[in-house]
Amino acid sequence: MSDISYAVLTRAKAKYGKRLREKDYKSLLACTSVAEVMTYLKSNTHYIKAFGEANERGIRRGLFENLLKQYITNQMDLLSSYELSVGASFSKFIAQKNEIEEIVRFLTLLNNQEDKYEAKFSFTVPRHMAKNTSIDLNTLSEAKTYTDFLEAVKGTRYEKLLASYNIKDGDAIPITEIENKLYLMLYDGLNEAILTTDQSERFELRDMFNVVVDYENFVRIVRLKKYYKTDASVIRSLLIPYGSLSEKTINMMVNAENSEEVYGIMLRTKNGKMINKINYTHTGELPLRTRFRKANHNMYFSDSPATVIFSYYLLCEIELHNLVCIIEGARYNVSRDKIEPLLIY
Repeated sequence: MSDISYAVLTRAKAKYGKRLREKDYKSLLACTSVAEVMTYLKSNTHYIKAFGEANERGIRRGLFENLLKQYITNQMDLLSSYELSVGASFSKFIAQKNEIEEIVRFLTLLNNQEDKYEAKFSFTVPRHMAKNTSIDLNTLSEAKTYTDFLEAVKGTRYEKLLASYNIKDGDAIPITEIENKLYLMLYDGLNEAILTTDQSERFELRDMFNVVVDYENFVRIVRLKKYYKTDASVIRSLLIPYGSLSEKTINMMVNAENSEEVYGIMLRTKNGKMINKINYTHTGELPLRTRFRKANHNMYFSDSPATVIFSYYLLCEIELHNLVCIIEGARYNVSRDKIEPLLIY
């Protein structure tokens, strides 16, 4: 292993060693306001550098979450810069994921506007996007129609896809369909990045990628069958065309009579066997919980810099998920008994 690779492993595992622990989560769950959550993070955790000059007094939930996202993005950029073989591709993946999240968020807000559009609409571009995006942020922050939005994404990798929808101002936007296509672009890019890695690292990365995709597809099939009674051919068109699930298995799932049958099929697969080893309350938790299980294992046992970087990123996202749950609970006065089961650590 080169000195650079060893440095990446050491830095990533050192950062993971500073993660939030059970005592932190118990203290955070005891907070009764968003300001208290921020005060605890600033005083007792590695998030001390996340908030800059932001004052916890009167902190808005949206700004709070954006500052956390920005901090994680900065940490990943720093870590990726040490691993030249995969760092550039991975930084691109993170930037693209951030862009897609904000595009979907913008379109959701746009879709919800009615006659009082201008009075209701408020959009602030998160600062964590500013240095790593090809989107015209000034135009996006002022956009009030789909036509305005297309100007903001002009010249980006998303322009062709988004411009292909002939959406007139005021028309309903097919957000689910657009979101699926955007995330397919993201997974295409991640798959290409994996193919460029050294063969010795590719197996572990592919294994992790398969866990992510398999559970995304599994949960999507269950939801579409259980809640929307979606036709098998439509479900098939909405799945991510990667992962370890065979065509035969996918076809059995999408043609299953009900969601219970889909579960039974998944449990017979290699990655599906993890379900019986995980505590969860509903199906939607499984993608994050299986990622945590796999990524946490890699942080301890992998010697692949690329795998460790990817695993660390997934774990950062899970920690962010935990904090968002806690912030939401504090903001809306939800009891800790309801928030605690949602946390993954």
